[in-house]
Amino acid sequence: MSGERSLWEHASTLKRLIVTGGAGFLGGHLVRALLRTGATVTVVDKVQRPRTLPVSRRLVYRRMDVAGINALASESLPNTRIVHLAAKTSVQESVRHPSSTVRSNIATTCAALDFARRMDSERFLFASTAAVYGDLVSSCREDDTPSPSSPYAVSKLASEHYCKVYTKLYGIPTVILRYFNIYGPGQSAAYAGVITRFVREALHQSPPVIFGDGQQTRDFVFINDVVDATLSSLDKSLPRAAIINIATGRATSITSLSKMILDILRLHNLHPIHASPRAGDVRHSRADISLARKMLNFRPKYDLNKGLRATTDWFRAKEK
Repeated sequence: MSGERSLWEHASTLKRLIVTGGAGFLGGHLVRALLRTGATVTVVDKVQRPRTLPVSRRLVYRRMDVAGINALASESLPNTRIVHLAAKTSVQESVRHPSSTVRSNIATTCAALDFARRMDSERFLFASTAAVYGDLVSSCREDDTPSPSSPYAVSKLASEHYCKVYTKLYGIPTVILRYFNIYGPGQSAAYAGVITRFVREALHQSPPVIFGDGQQTRDFVFINDVVDATLSSLDKSLPRAAIINIATGRATSITSLSKMILDILRLHNLHPIHASPRAGDVRHSRADISLARKMLNFRPKYDLNKGLRATTDWFRAKEK
């Protein structure tokens, strides 16, 4: 998790927060970090409370759909900040069932924004995605024109616009983080990223399955760095409706990634196999993180090799 120094830098201002989707991969890591700063956290998620969330008097778990979040208005305190992570996140699921993904993601964002308006929230943080950029040959800058290539990406871009509208009309201080490919310990098999899928396959002596030729690239960012950046975006003074990339600024091909994982696990007998490309997947994705450096003082501490070793160690320990 995040270093103690970076956590305590935020302890003076992060007092009360609501995290939608707090039972998920990023949500769980973020909630645990917030609790270590001394904050009081309410998690809103429609799934059963996971065992990985700690027992704490400062943690309230509400099992409910985010669409009904206004039911919490009577029990919420002033000066609360909201982190909206809840979403349907599978690109492939959105390709198969586009209307369901679009309706769900936009509707939950609007419900959360309306709740923030009623509460006069101090800050509303929206978890967006690199997918809104589509295929850009050069590194993605926040002022680039979006070109989403999947219903999932469209739903996230539309939600970004709703954040901007709520800021303009109602004065809600929103911040939009465009997360790139997050990975790390604790990522589940459901809608898992390619790193988690490769590691799980390799540990079961199955060769990594690459969709396409493997030359497509991604900007992989370790969960600890993502949590640090998210804490900073909740804490620091930012322009309203700011959009900020959270990534490393480095691109890695999927073929190179598979080789790194097999080398770390010393599984030189395994070799990737290729399957047909998947609809909706972008070809290349790499972030320009100049704005994150400037506005959040964001400096990723984990390069891919270090992050992969931490991730594979966690999965190996879990398999024992």
